[in-house]
Amino acid sequence: MRVYRSLDAIPADAFAGGTAVAIGKFDGVHLGHRALVRGIAEAAEQRGLEPVVFTFENNPLSLLRPDICPVPIMSTQQRIDALAGAGATTCVIVPFDEALAAVPAEEFMARILVDTLHARHLSFGRDFRFGHGGAGDAALLERSGERLGFTVEVLEQVEDPELGRVSSSRVREAILQGDVDVAARMMGGPVSVRSIVVHGDARGRELGFPTANLGDPIEGLVPAHGVYAGWAIVGGRQYEAAISVGVNLTFGADGPARVEANLLDFSGDIYGEEIEVRFAERLRGMVAFSGIDALIERIQEDVRQTRVILLGQDSSQ
Repeated sequence: MRVYRSLDAIPADAFAGGTAVAIGKFDGVHLGHRALVRGIAEAAEQRGLEPVVFTFENNPLSLLRPDICPVPIMSTQQRIDALAGAGATTCVIVPFDEALAAVPAEEFMARILVDTLHARHLSFGRDFRFGHGGAGDAALLERSGERLGFTVEVLEQVEDPELGRVSSSRVREAILQGDVDVAARMMGGPVSVRSIVVHGDARGRELGFPTANLGDPIEGLVPAHGVYAGWAIVGGRQYEAAISVGVNLTFGADGPARVEANLLDFSGDIYGEEIEVRFAERLRGMVAFSGIDALIERIQEDVRQTRVILLGQDSSQ
């Protein structure tokens, strides 16, 4: 996917033939976002335009209202990767800074959407706001389309037949509660985090269940403490994994919370390598066991359940 990290980085002739643009924050790249990507692809094919996703590196609230800005579901690179996986071919992802926040709505439409992106078709959610003070909205874009030379498609709320309304806030809430299967259904793909494998305290190895420990910083929103079935992707290969998030209470409640993955049927040295952990289902919460034997017995059961849950599944599901 072609990615521009600022408006200034876009060559003058990059979009000379016109574009179909999807606009939004795209945090979590959920089913609604995926519908936007599909919509601009269809519009672009019908009208001979280039489909472009336009979004921001940071949530605008991180600048405008940091006190209420939600924690991001994905890192910037995770969003870029997820958009590419959803079918996006070009992404313009820019910092939301004071200069951009000060741009009036009319100037945003004329200078950014029309003059820079050469937008001939726009697609966005009903709640999309833009321009200084959030003065611009769907109604303004619809009124201005004919004058500025673009058509408008407003995506109404996307709903899952069982879960109901799909939104970034609901995805975030599900992840923080440990309902990674619910979040994955709304996202159209698994909840994931990634980092570099670092040395831990080696307790898992001593117990017969060596784990890959994720170092700081961790990309992506870490789910609620507990034990999960999922996958680990290392060196381009996928392994089934029993994943622990939190503190091992059997050895005391002190110490930092960790993300550790026991890669099933794997042996080898992966320290220093990038690892992506994908969560499928929460098995249980974190509990303190009466002793080492009870802990080992529970880990064995976690591994057994992980194999059963993941049987026939793929991490992309």
